Amino acid sequence: MNSPICVAALLTFGLVACSSPVTGGGGLALDAGKTADGATLGDAKAADTAGDGDTVDAIADADASETATDLDTAASDIDLPDMNWDELPDPDTTADVDLTKPVGQLYAQTSDTLYRLDPAASAFTLVGKFTFDKSSGSVTDIALDQFGKLYAITNHDLFICVTASAACTWLAVLPGTGTFNGLTFVPKGTISATAETLIGIGTDGSWNQIDVVGTSATVTKLGAYGGGWLSSGDAFSVEGIGTYATLKGVSKTDSLASINPKTGAILAIVGETGVNQLFGLAWWNGVFYGVSNDGNIYTLNTTTGAATQVTGITVPKGVKWWGAGVSTRANGGS
Repeated sequence: MNSPICVAALLTFGLVACSSPVTGGGGLALDAGKTADGATLGDAKAADTAGDGDTVDAIADADASETATDLDTAASDIDLPDMNWDELPDPDTTADVDLTKPVGQLYAQTSDTLYRLDPAASAFTLVGKFTFDKSSGSVTDIALDQFGKLYAITNHDLFICVTASAACTWLAVLPGTGTFNGLTFVPKGTISATAETLIGIGTDGSWNQIDVVGTSATVTKLGAYGGGWLSSGDAFSVEGIGTYATLKGVSKTDSLASINPKTGAILAIVGETGVNQLFGLAWWNGVFYGVSNDGNIYTLNTTTGAATQVTGITVPKGVKWWGAGVSTRANGGS
């Protein structure tokens, strides 16, 4: 690559899974249920088991001590470089995007397969199995930038992927500081005045930026959800709509929250969804969508957070959703 990449990826204590690149990976810890080679899928992205309760409690206590004021102060001290994501090698052969109009499509993914969701047609379309030029692994989340280009993360690596085939090109190895279960861009003018920033969310609820130069990356923690809240698995940030995430750790089921995109601090808890393991979250045409590890798709009430299962869309048989993604300039279904 000819220019540095400004990416945000999550930190955790010790969230996303994959094998290391050719020269060796970062040695990140995996979530419960996933083996080192990503072979055991199931509830790999799921949260607490009885065996790790003490660890989760400790993380929750640590998060609770961080206030929004602390996070804003910490973020203000960070020198954040700008990155023009349009300078990255783009594996899609598409015409230039008109940034005066909304762009992109709505996607959902399992650990190894990418789908496109068309709510208007009430259908998922199979894009394909993720393939990698090197360092293959289980994809824990995806994100789309303002140009509609799709990025994917595993426990060790960052990729850019073709939206027509799910063929992924390796960009950089992530540092061995934790695992990743959420990924989203935040719009230009949020953290950087001139460029978008890719944010990764840790299982501990941390909100992180990764700066990549060449093929290596460093992680900068911008803040965290705080108050004992952990990441259930996803967030989105869409211009004119806001930044939202699915959380766990305090409520009995996952909760929907409005998030400060600069620091990850909770602005407001919208409400409890009534569903667990909402690993994917996206906005499309005025509707909040959540996809869960049980294979279902839900709409989320923007006033109460309550989830309603969508029965009119045929879901691929046997899927376990691990993530979802839309552009920061989401199309809105046009």
